[in-house]
Amino acid sequence: MNASNRPSLGLVTVLVLLALLFFVDAGAVADVIHLRTGETVKGRPLRDRSDKDVLVMEDYLSGAVRSLAWAVVEEADKLRLQREWGWMNRALEAVKGHRLVQQLAGGATQDVRGIIVKEDDVNYHVQLGGRVVKVRKDQVLERVDEDMDPRDIWSPEQLVERFRAELAKEEGVDLDNPDGHVHWRIAEYARQAGDFATAKTHYEACASDETYQNATVAKQRLADVEAILRDAAALRSLRDIRMALSLKSFEKVREGIEGFGEKHPDAGEQIQQRLEKTKADFVKRRAEFFQLEAKINFPKIVLKEIKTKVQEKEIGLSDVTAWTRRELPDGAFEALAVRLQRRDEAVTPEEARAFWENRRKSGWRMASYGAGTFIVEPPKIKPPKRRAPRKRRSGSGGAAPQVKIPKPPTRDQWWAAAATKERQQWVMAFFVENSGLFELGKPKYSLCPKCNGAGLESKALQTGGTMSYLCTRCGGAQRDKRVRFR
Repeated sequence: MNASNRPSLGLVTVLVLLALLFFVDAGAVADVIHLRTGETVKGRPLRDRSDKDVLVMEDYLSGAVRSLAWAVVEEADKLRLQREWGWMNRALEAVKGHRLVQQLAGGATQDVRGIIVKEDDVNYHVQLGGRVVKVRKDQVLERVDEDMDPRDIWSPEQLVERFRAELAKEEGVDLDNPDGHVHWRIAEYARQAGDFATAKTHYEACASDETYQNATVAKQRLADVEAILRDAAALRSLRDIRMALSLKSFEKVREGIEGFGEKHPDAGEQIQQRLEKTKADFVKRRAEFFQLEAKINFPKIVLKEIKTKVQEKEIGLSDVTAWTRRELPDGAFEALAVRLQRRDEAVTPEEARAFWENRRKSGWRMASYGAGTFIVEPPKIKPPKRRAPRKRRSGSGGAAPQVKIPKPPTRDQWWAAAATKERQQWVMAFFVENSGLFELGKPKYSLCPKCNGAGLESKALQTGGTMSYLCTRCGGAQRDKRVRFR
């Protein structure tokens, strides 16, 4: 072939690009993604390699696989792709709910986690586990807003109905005559929610539509949910385990997980995968729950232990500080474990300590040394020097009377005179600062209320002068120290 009959290099390039665009992957559909920078990318979005942060595409023009942050993708294209892939309404991952701490007969407490859908003069009406339960308001000690898994609040069927209601509000969606995209979105959501019968129906619709671009994937999903439905008994057991987990019945969850293999020895791969996820959820949510319980209760337990100790007869300050180092930490964690065992008998003192150490640190607390601050922070104000008494003039009646100078208490005198509350707060502050179990903030100080921060007091003498001496409350420390901790 001579040069004149050869196709030009430009024509060859065009032909190659066309081939790439239309014949690179049988069944693949080219897509054009618009970026916020004004650039466009033509290629095949790779759903299985993309995640919530990154869109992965096979770029047909360059032949490379590109990773694009969703933040740089135009919102319309982002919404379109994520709807096609069933990623929209990811509220399955978290909803705002309420945790009610309910006091039961005998003083025990339990957590009720759900969404308050209504309240009257007497009760909160709480949606959880697919049903609404009543919780008496006068039994609620605390109400906390928390992120929750919607599958713990609504049944799978209720979740799908809520999703369908949201779909119906979208422009162009006809639920009476759904197209392949709508079938796909409902099927994906139903599968994630656990309504496998509904997922099967809509995957069948997708799989039977050969013109729908996700038909092949829909057939794979259909096979998965059919396998799950064949394991209906095992699936019911998993749902019972998840319900127990949502109610923080950790012993029932552990019992269900440990007995699952014996009860369902022939459970399929899909069920086994869901069981593994349930195990991981159990470990994570149990730890989160008990970390919060430890955060709330450990300081209360320490204060109670201290109060009991400082009320002992003839207990000295040195005895108490030694006790805080040798015995208090282990004793407090043993008491914490006993408290946590109300929800799970398997909790040990060592595990209780781990829950405390791994707690989320927020919300500062305070403990004050009060008038005993001089014991831990030596006073900077020194006793004023005594002046020699002025000699009386002859015939004035003899030597000047001796003046008794008031003295501040020693550490043991202060301890002996301190009330139980003062002792308790002082020991708590000491323990917080020296145990290594707390995160410390910058301490706060307030002026001694007796000397107003001067560290000295004064007294008028009969001779007409004044006498200064160390403050009999703070001993020259000038201020009270308050320890911030969490």
